[in-house]
Amino acid sequence: MEKKNLLNVIKKVSFSLFIVIIYVMGLYIPLPFAEVTRQYVETIRNTPISILGAFSGANFTRISIFSIGLNPLMFSMLIIQLLSFTHSFGFDALSPKQVQYLMQFLTMIITIIQAALLVFAFTNRRDGLEDFEMILILSAGSCLVVWLCYRNMKYGVGASAPVILTSILNGAIPNIISNVKLLLTMKYAWVWLAALAIFILLLIKFWLAFTKAYYPLKVVNPSLPASSNLMTVPLGLNMAAMMMYMVGMAILTLPLMVGRYFSPTSLINNWVFQASFSAVMGILIFYFFTFVNFDPKEQAKSFRNNHYYIPNIAPGRPTQQYLNRLIWIIAFPGAILNAFQLVFGLYGGNFLGNYAGFAIIPMNVVMITMFMGGIKDQIDTILFPYRYDRLLKDDNQ
Repeated sequence: MEKKNLLNVIKKVSFSLFIVIIYVMGLYIPLPFAEVTRQYVETIRNTPISILGAFSGANFTRISIFSIGLNPLMFSMLIIQLLSFTHSFGFDALSPKQVQYLMQFLTMIITIIQAALLVFAFTNRRDGLEDFEMILILSAGSCLVVWLCYRNMKYGVGASAPVILTSILNGAIPNIISNVKLLLTMKYAWVWLAALAIFILLLIKFWLAFTKAYYPLKVVNPSLPASSNLMTVPLGLNMAAMMMYMVGMAILTLPLMVGRYFSPTSLINNWVFQASFSAVMGILIFYFFTFVNFDPKEQAKSFRNNHYYIPNIAPGRPTQQYLNRLIWIIAFPGAILNAFQLVFGLYGGNFLGNYAGFAIIPMNVVMITMFMGGIKDQIDTILFPYRYDRLLKDDNQ
């Protein structure tokens, strides 16, 4: 049994590595007929669209069959979550299978739209047949990446996390190398390198601690003896961070993709407006997924059904209102910190001049840490039966 459980872990990890290898290979297969224009190169160089793409599983820097990646899936996930959370359009009446079909349909529609926008962005020469073939190949490539992630969810580890982590590392590693080379040209280079390493380690430590931080909501369980301590329901302060980055980055690519159809001096192409829009969207998406993860209405209903109650708060609607106010308060630090880091990572280069590459390092470090932490937690969960068998074996000896 022990060997069987360990073999299961090895199979899952190996399958995820196989998915990553396929994804990396696809990133280096060029899109047929693609002729990158100067305007597209300037868009990549002067806007954060390449960063946005990397954090949502896309790659707009290298035009390949996997350029769109998981970007459409993030859009459709948000739409489904909105419909589910707001109970709109009779969404509650749909079965899980119907919800899955709806999500696949939305993903396909968004994929085709993004493929068309991308094709029209990087080539000025119009050829109906070639454009159609490029849109078809980009759409098929994106669908393949989505399908691989669904397979990984069933047979591997981390669902879409390995693909997005690979996408981030694909951009982060060259950026870090170029920044290290820049530091080596400076006076007291090793001091600056040591400072950068210390900063990264402190940043990792802070975000790991902040991700685990929670507000201890005290709840009374009448079934326990009166002398017992109150139950604690942990409300995470940073529970929505990962979804904010993945979904938020996908949404923020859209204004940049359509910006080429407007004047360079228009509001949509103004970086101050883009930064402000990114901050607002980051905060809203953070709060949205916080409420999705901890729905006050459902929690209040659960408390009432289990005969739990918060001291000095009546069950039912008063509990729901109290939890609503509490979530708005305790999620505020996470919303502000993540939105600031998002905006600084995307637009901090406008202030740093020659050192613009350093602006993205904090966000890269945090996202890599979060994704690796999530994958590690899933591996630990899969390893649990193996470790349990080891403990039984040690006890029997």
